[in-house]
Amino acid sequence: MTVIAPSPVSSVRMWVTLIALSAPILALSVDMNGVVVLLSDIGGDLNVTATAAGAIVTVASVAFAAPLLLIGRAADRFGSRPLLLWGVALFWVASAICAFTQSFSLLMVGRTLQGVASACCLTTSLAAIDAIFDRRRQPIAVGIWGGIGGLGGAVGPLIAALIASMWSWRAFFGVNLAILAVAFVALFFLVPNLPKDSTRPLPLLLLVVLMIGIAGTIGGIQNVASGGWFAGSTILPLVVGLLALLAVWFLREPNEPLILPSVSGNRSFRVGTSVATLSNWGSGVVMVLVPIALQTIRGSSVAEMGWIFLGFSAPFAVGGAISGPWINKLGRTSALGVGSLLLTVGTLVLVFSGVMSPLVYVIVGLAIAGFGNGVVYSAATSVALVDVDTKNAGEASAVLSMIRVIGLALAVAVSTSVMSRFDGASGQAGLRIVLLCSAAITAVGIPVATRLRRVSN
Repeated sequence: MTVIAPSPVSSVRMWVTLIALSAPILALSVDMNGVVVLLSDIGGDLNVTATAAGAIVTVASVAFAAPLLLIGRAADRFGSRPLLLWGVALFWVASAICAFTQSFSLLMVGRTLQGVASACCLTTSLAAIDAIFDRRRQPIAVGIWGGIGGLGGAVGPLIAALIASMWSWRAFFGVNLAILAVAFVALFFLVPNLPKDSTRPLPLLLLVVLMIGIAGTIGGIQNVASGGWFAGSTILPLVVGLLALLAVWFLREPNEPLILPSVSGNRSFRVGTSVATLSNWGSGVVMVLVPIALQTIRGSSVAEMGWIFLGFSAPFAVGGAISGPWINKLGRTSALGVGSLLLTVGTLVLVFSGVMSPLVYVIVGLAIAGFGNGVVYSAATSVALVDVDTKNAGEASAVLSMIRVIGLALAVAVSTSVMSRFDGASGQAGLRIVLLCSAAITAVGIPVATRLRRVSN
């Protein structure tokens, strides 16, 4: 698995390379988490409603999820390094479009390109970490990578609010330009040529149809929150997406599986992906629906929300950073199981405290859930990739990310529907019910993690 030999000099280069690989993840995390507090400013400046401006969040997430497998397969076929560099360059161009646009349509184009570029950067940086770091160092590297991403999530809303108040929302997108320019130069000189599987064909038609299927399915699921399950904005993309996924089944080559058995049949990959999906369900409900309830029920302002949710995102970053040493000392089963347990406990604290209780109880619940989610996020990523052949790491990381996104979208859609059936989309009784269900789902990750006992830690 190791590409850079673990000599004293190369060890220094190894960790410097990790920082360079994490820089685009920091940029996309700041961008994706910060833009949500700018929707009203963007809408007012570009003459659209704040609700309509919310489409820039949806389009970026769909554009991120849809091409993941295509990018992963291409990275394995041609090498992760060139796709990583192209991804960083595309993110720079897309950020420039967002920063200088004068029309909402062009902003949507920029956000779409940002989503595609994010998929490129995430998939290829994970594949590079898998190739560069050996089995002992890999959990630490993934933990630092996840922790830096978590740090971006923590400060993103605060940076966005600060920059918008001092200059404008356009300046927020301009922050990425400097980070990505430095990252591109560093990655160009630091990242070596990585292993690739040049003999495996790249079925473009099949992967494009799959991309349409994923885009339609996720897009339809995301529209549930605004229109319900039977709205045209939900049904039409869902039907298109499901038909495209059905077409993939008939277009596939029996002797050339879409996902390699060495990936899908790998026990560590299955366990890591399963726990990651379960935790994404729980954390997604906490991160999306609790802020809505705090604003609509408690009356918290957007600025207050940024500080309150530091209670979740800062512990997430810490949990991600310590997951690597935790894995090396106590094993992967311990990290996955305890991380899932802490996320469950934190969610239960929110269930019993409610959003109208003293704020300290809400922040304690968020902190426990955030720390547990940080541990399980990085640990599940490391577990999923640890036994995958390095030349297929792009495909494995793409499948992992794709399932995570689908699980998150489904969690928010189902939970929003459940909440609205009780006392409105912002009702506290409905929120308690969906949080309780999320805690139960997350808790399933604890016994799932024990399946790793059959695999050497």
